[in-house]
Amino acid sequence: MSERKYAVIFDTNAYRQFVTGKSYTETLSQTQELIKAELGKDIQAYGSIIVGMEMIGNLAEGEEGFNYKDCLNGIIAMGNHCFDETEQQPRIIPQAYLNIAYSFFNIIPKEIEDRTKNLGGVIRDFKIDHAKALAFHKTKTFNDVKEYIEKEEINFSTQIVDLIEGAKLEILKKHPRIAPKQLRTKLLDYIENGPFEPFIALAIIYAVAATLRLQLPQNEGVKKALSMNVEFPLSVGFYRWISYKIIDDNIDMQSKTSIQKRWNWLWDYHVSFVISNHTLDNREVILITSDSDMTEMLQDFGYSNKVMTLNEYLEFLKK
Repeated sequence: MSERKYAVIFDTNAYRQFVTGKSYTETLSQTQELIKAELGKDIQAYGSIIVGMEMIGNLAEGEEGFNYKDCLNGIIAMGNHCFDETEQQPRIIPQAYLNIAYSFFNIIPKEIEDRTKNLGGVIRDFKIDHAKALAFHKTKTFNDVKEYIEKEEINFSTQIVDLIEGAKLEILKKHPRIAPKQLRTKLLDYIENGPFEPFIALAIIYAVAATLRLQLPQNEGVKKALSMNVEFPLSVGFYRWISYKIIDDNIDMQSKTSIQKRWNWLWDYHVSFVISNHTLDNREVILITSDSDMTEMLQDFGYSNKVMTLNEYLEFLKK
């Protein structure tokens, strides 16, 4: 790993784990030690806007909220960790939607660009003066971010179920009298080996085009969908992996457990989106996470060399 240049991205749990049990002063000193160790190995940290959003949204619960202290210290750690001293701004990776819009339509949606800049500014505020940032943003920013997250998670849970139901209907068209057990087997095969993945790719491309108010000829849409699947494998593969898991593990996406733990698969999608064989500023991307689902997915896609737990990463930096 030390022979190459790397870009490192911490997910939300990695930052929270990094600061657990630490005071504000300890968080700052430990983050500076982390940055120093990374500089020694020519590793540059980047902050996912989604990770920032998750921690900022949790602050809306107030000091009595679950993970409040870890999220507060986590956003402070993130603001320092990914800060570009030359630009005086954090190095921020935007949502997947912006990447797709720019890569395949050469358009940067203003709404997403503004959200990225605004949230980048919030993260910067917590680096410059966390007390002022807390006082200034607690009334509106935290609640706005929390509401956005909740709305998007509801949409995601509906979309993923609709995708699976659409696949099920395609099978039932050909096999209207199929038994439930055989339907499940065929559905898993359809998701894993059938046209499910190309369909998702095409749906994503047309959804982005519609949001951008662009008319897209069918042949051009197909070309872009195929290209997206190659350029950003997890942009589509993630949905296939999640859909298969939902059927294979018989998961109810409306259960209390799903609402608490699985709806945030959406944010795992945005964080893992940048993991591919491409580079970020000529650096290979490494994701730091202890999330078992995300790790399993990345390993299934052949990216086991691009994911580490926080402890594994900290041990590596000591070598």
